[in-house]
Amino acid sequence: MGDAFVAVLPQSPVPLPSRSNAGARTHRFVVLGAGQSAAEIVDYLHANYPNAEVHSVFARYGYSPADDSPYANRIFDPEAVDQLHGADAAERRRLLDLHRSTNYSVVDIELINKLYATEYQEMVRGPRRLFMRRASEITSAVETESGIELAVRSNLDGLTDTLSCDALILATGFTPAPLDNLLGELVPDSSVPRNVSRDYRLAVTEDVTGGIYLQGGTEQTHGLTSSLLSNVAVRAGEILASVLSHQNRTGALASLGAQDTYVTSEAR
Repeated sequence: MGDAFVAVLPQSPVPLPSRSNAGARTHRFVVLGAGQSAAEIVDYLHANYPNAEVHSVFARYGYSPADDSPYANRIFDPEAVDQLHGADAAERRRLLDLHRSTNYSVVDIELINKLYATEYQEMVRGPRRLFMRRASEITSAVETESGIELAVRSNLDGLTDTLSCDALILATGFTPAPLDNLLGELVPDSSVPRNVSRDYRLAVTEDVTGGIYLQGGTEQTHGLTSSLLSNVAVRAGEILASVLSHQNRTGALASLGAQDTYVTSEAR
């Protein structure tokens, strides 16, 4: 079964204004985050809302380029999963920290250069529409009748600006959802990293005969490919092989019948 993920979102997300009215009035958008998704959203909003201000807020001093060099990207090879899963937990954590720049809070260098050139041209020629709020954080967000009022604090000088905006876009990623609420007492250890075998089978209590497999949420045991598509075909094959190896005593896989109301049409 897939490991559930939840987005870190406000209770009441605000939809973007219609693109059909993009030029009708001045909008202001704020994008929180320093990764590829954040940069792409900043670029999209700036290009598609010609009268809008776009403020990019991030904790770094500037966007950092993704490390797509061939040696570093061997961390995504299928054989790296074997090596990382078999390594000592401290060594695995050290390597994952060293190579976070292959995947986390980084941006393709072409997009960095494009945004830099855009901001530079606006600073020289005007009007300013693209703003990079480096080393900053949002300390409060309050919905108003006209949009959202944000307090943006610069960690460089400690000053806080108040921004009234039409939308706040959180490009801050995802956190794995706890399995406790989903599986209850079936999983004896809810800590992270969980006890997950090389075949992505989650360790469960002794009285559970069925297998629980995690597609995602295994970065701390299997490496950076856990949440990426780069290894998905190999991972699916490994899980299938494990399922087949855990057949019941008759040599046949357990199956779901059409009488089971929870069975989807595809499974039937």
